Amino acid sequence: MSCRWRAAVLVVAAVSCLVQAQHTKLQAVECPFPEGQVVLSEAECGKYSACEWTDGRCHMVDNAVGGYVVQNDPEETSRGFKVNLRKAQDSVTMFGGDVTNLVFEVIRHQDYHVQVKIYDADKARYEVPVPLSLPESPGLEPLYNVSVSGVGEPFHFQITRMATGNTVFRSMGPLTYEDQFIQIHTWLMSTYLYGFGENTHLSFRHVFEPRTTFPIFARDQPVGPDPMNEYGHHPYYMVMEDDEGNSHSVFLKNSNAMEYSTFLLDDGTPALTLRTIGGILDFHFFLGPYPEDLNVQYINMIGRPVFPPYWSLGFQLSRYGYNSTDAVREVRERMKLMGIPQDVQTCDIDYMNRYRDFTYDPVNWGDLPDLIQELHNDNLKVTLILDPALVIDFDDYQPAIRGKAADAFIKWSDPSLVPSDQEPGTDDYMVGYVWPDTKTVFPDFLRPETQTWWMNELKLFHDELRYDAIWIDMNEPANFGTNLDKPWNWPPDKPDWSLKCPNNAWDDPPYPTMTIRTGDNKSKKISDHTICMSAKQTDGNQSYLHYDVHSLYGWSETVATYNGLKEVQPEKRPVVLSRSTFPGSGQYAVHWLGDNSADWTQMHMAIIGMFDFGMFGIPMVGADICGFFGEPDLEMCMRWMEVGSFYPFSRNHNTAGSADQDPGMWPEVAEISRYTLNIRYQYLPYLYTLFHKAHMHGSTVVRPLLNVFPSDLQARDVDDQFMWGNGLMVAPVITKGATSRSVYFPKGLWYHLVHGELAATGPSTQTVDAPLEVIPLFVPGGTILPYQVPSINTVESRQNPFGLTVALDELMMASGDLFWDAGDGQMAMQQAYMGRFNYDQDELTLTVKHGAEAVADLYLETINIYGFPVMPSHVNITVNGNETAIASWMYDHTDRVLTTWTEVPMGKALNIKFLYEATHSLNTRH
Repeated sequence: MSCRWRAAVLVVAAVSCLVQAQHTKLQAVECPFPEGQVVLSEAECGKYSACEWTDGRCHMVDNAVGGYVVQNDPEETSRGFKVNLRKAQDSVTMFGGDVTNLVFEVIRHQDYHVQVKIYDADKARYEVPVPLSLPESPGLEPLYNVSVSGVGEPFHFQITRMATGNTVFRSMGPLTYEDQFIQIHTWLMSTYLYGFGENTHLSFRHVFEPRTTFPIFARDQPVGPDPMNEYGHHPYYMVMEDDEGNSHSVFLKNSNAMEYSTFLLDDGTPALTLRTIGGILDFHFFLGPYPEDLNVQYINMIGRPVFPPYWSLGFQLSRYGYNSTDAVREVRERMKLMGIPQDVQTCDIDYMNRYRDFTYDPVNWGDLPDLIQELHNDNLKVTLILDPALVIDFDDYQPAIRGKAADAFIKWSDPSLVPSDQEPGTDDYMVGYVWPDTKTVFPDFLRPETQTWWMNELKLFHDELRYDAIWIDMNEPANFGTNLDKPWNWPPDKPDWSLKCPNNAWDDPPYPTMTIRTGDNKSKKISDHTICMSAKQTDGNQSYLHYDVHSLYGWSETVATYNGLKEVQPEKRPVVLSRSTFPGSGQYAVHWLGDNSADWTQMHMAIIGMFDFGMFGIPMVGADICGFFGEPDLEMCMRWMEVGSFYPFSRNHNTAGSADQDPGMWPEVAEISRYTLNIRYQYLPYLYTLFHKAHMHGSTVVRPLLNVFPSDLQARDVDDQFMWGNGLMVAPVITKGATSRSVYFPKGLWYHLVHGELAATGPSTQTVDAPLEVIPLFVPGGTILPYQVPSINTVESRQNPFGLTVALDELMMASGDLFWDAGDGQMAMQQAYMGRFNYDQDELTLTVKHGAEAVADLYLETINIYGFPVMPSHVNITVNGNETAIASWMYDHTDRVLTTWTEVPMGKALNIKFLYEATHSLNTRH
């Protein structure tokens, strides 16, 4: 194989030569069958000329036969280079429709970011219309080399990290590029593979043995333990390359139905196959070098996350099945009686009149405006749910009448596809059925006129019901009974009916992906649980098949809802809770992990889900505490309230027909909920600061240990503990009957958060006691956590005095930050407070960077210093060189915690010195 130097193409980032030829046969690279591998046989394999049968395996043919051939030397572009590719043999195919001529294009962005596109040279194909934030000019010192095979050779390419020589991406085997089937394979540097979603993972780290395949395609699919696709679409993954923690991540910008497979080659090398059934291959590679760097780099491209208002970080309560305003009042009184903090009350679809958007039940919810006012008077916010589908009552239902006037709804792609039994007045709209007792149509949120109509409906609705936040559900979009005899909830007195999709290439693609073979897919079609792929949508300039933009539906509704809420309450930060998400949704929405069950395994899976969505740029995330389906027992709900108290999005929610499970229902759950939620509320200033950093810079909020300790190999497999930023570790009990658990402590000193005693010196694994009423919480040495005295809601807690938890490291040092503003207005940095705390050798400083007026009348009163090394006989405190009048202090010599009380304003620069006389040294540590 010839090796060609690309110095003329990439002046600074000289492209390396490929040092290893492709294997002539990679028998572990399987041929995929539309029916799944259960039909594997030599006869089945023989149906596809791109496949070959060897020793009981059906695998892809050699790259020289089944792939593409490089046609020319690289053509330099302003930001990289291009080469042309041609199909090696036109007769070799999987499903037909092969693209003969391709372009392989390298586009340089930041030094840590390079884009690779592979697309049809002869005609335009669908590309994802979601915008990205890309630099105007490329970086000058790239961290990567890109190489491609030479003229006349089978095509493959490689991206290498310059500093280490680590492989970031190395294609292997044949590239398959057909009209409705695209497949590419790559070696991986290690089995430390994370990400991809939204699908159900039983471990954060992906498994390679046995071979595992996961689908990605937005779908109304409740949470379960099987490898199935759920509500969102996130083709983004990370690989940790070496023991030092060097890592890279890859985003495939493609919204078509896809799947990925993890497996081992015959020599044990980990490998990955990516498949999609439309669009193009549009890869973005990020070089980090560490996991948290990757998050920042990726999220800055797709859009940094929304900054949630302070109140939304409080505890939220919801259920489907309150059924009346009186039931909500009863729950609220239980919460107050038990003294359980709460900030948000949510109403599910049972508040609506016949499940119709923008209405409320005049009988059981007739005084909903009064209830909302009562909750507001009680310092609670109110979230109301909306579904995207609207009933086809174009005579009496005003939102639909106005929607039709705006031509707001999704249509069939061709008038000939309109069913013969289509209701009069529905024109060429695609008609389905969801929750209401009348057929529905679906807004096309890509369309500007639809966005304007939706904004107007949100305004009119707010005039009736003064909601504070909107929850958008069912936005995959969901449709019941597609292609079946009738939906499960179809009125029994009506003739059977359902939305039936036509037999065509879009609704019956040649390779429908694993989505038809997993989860609750009764029709075994790609359109199951949703609308037909042959629907048509438009953004006003370009028309799209729903086949291509299906997974963008939730994103487009989120954008429209976010912008609508900005018009409804222009002085407030919008809160949009969305079920379906896509890369970039985090700029507009927060997310919960969907319809889970009261199950211990799913309690664990929720932690993994938070890690995934931290990677996906949606850090405000959590699961339905105590489970949506099923009924938890006392122990499960206690343990779930414990861990759920530390979800960024903390909400207890369950379904109709099951018993109430709000924490006030059981005295024991109420007691532990009050305890753990008070810890949450105490440290909300720290959590709020983390969200500000995420909004400004793209950093994560909840983190796996590997983000904080990337070179710690043991940390890479810990997915039942999580961090708030770098400063608080949560190690919940998620096993039935357990009263202790094993906790892994990475390098450093670790203190118990609540009492301050030293828990461990890492790296070490310790068994810690965790009786039913305790959740293990730890703070690493070197951390300063700002806190506030907690209260029953954030309106009250925000008025309380501040304190500091100062956890000293081995060098007697610690640091931390505090961001503070009005809490719910449009953020203005010049009016916001930012303070930096630093502790160094008995001296605590506070540097006010800006915004002192934002903390007027707020004082620092309590300072707890963990790991104080000596027992003092006397302590004096000086503030900015002056000895304070109040110098009360207490020292716990068993736990080595020094607590001092003073009163100093948060808005002024401080230098606090702790002057003490030691009675004896306590420097020994174990």
